[in-house]
Amino acid sequence: MKKILSKLFVPNKIIGFTIFNVAFGLLIYVFSFHLEDTPLAYISYLLSTYALILFCIWFYKICEFSNQAIKKSKSYEMYKKHELLITKFSLAFATLLHFIYGIFKLGTGIYYMSWWFITFAIYYLILCLMKLSIVKDIKNEVGKNLKKEYKKLKLTGIILLFLNLILSGIIVLIIKQNQEMTYAGFIIYIVAMYDFYLIISAIINVIKYRKNKSPLLASSKCINLTVAMISMISLEVAMISEFGANDSEFKMLMTSIMGFVVCLINTSMSVYMIVRANKKLNELETRTCVI
Repeated sequence: MKKILSKLFVPNKIIGFTIFNVAFGLLIYVFSFHLEDTPLAYISYLLSTYALILFCIWFYKICEFSNQAIKKSKSYEMYKKHELLITKFSLAFATLLHFIYGIFKLGTGIYYMSWWFITFAIYYLILCLMKLSIVKDIKNEVGKNLKKEYKKLKLTGIILLFLNLILSGIIVLIIKQNQEMTYAGFIIYIVAMYDFYLIISAIINVIKYRKNKSPLLASSKCINLTVAMISMISLEVAMISEFGANDSEFKMLMTSIMGFVVCLINTSMSVYMIVRANKKLNELETRTCVI
């Protein structure tokens, strides 16, 4: 199974590069000649999704290679010396960007009088506020007060689990009422670029910090992943509305699949956070009682 997955997602460079170019070339061809309702369009969507996954894997490998080179530099030594301060600043900056984007989504929803999009924006802003509370808790040393951090991890998991119920309701509303969203001019391309940046950076950060023992940073990365995934749902609806020739059946199918996957990942992640936090808190209390 490992060999099959390796060949599928880490193909020969020439084959991978050819697939990547053919996939996006075919996608451009479909949109250029308005072939969105043909079988060729569905093939191009699947192929371009596969090409995007390959691109994410390549991007991660390039980052990993660059990371090894950076670790040998003097700048990295400076970074390690002030790692906590830089981490807090980067989290604060990312939170600010997410908050601005959330306001943009809210403004767009109000402009188009789209209640589901307004709800999406509020959901997004709540996640930003959760992340802001985590940034405030990062003080002198991450991992210094593990009990407090695991309590924060547990609380984050509980809130995400509750918000996931709201997200499920929003997705059902989109499907039942055949909601659509359109952006004026080239704005959809800017939104698409930012949303793809969110999902790629969120996945990379989850992989990068998977061995980090700080519950606070783990909470932050899980929130990032949730933010990225809900952004992809709203982008999917907007892209289908823009380029899908108002194909309601295709929209219903794709939104259902994406919504189910996102809700499943969110639920699994939230439950894992709660279970892990409970386990670690019990271990800490047992250790305290023994001492």
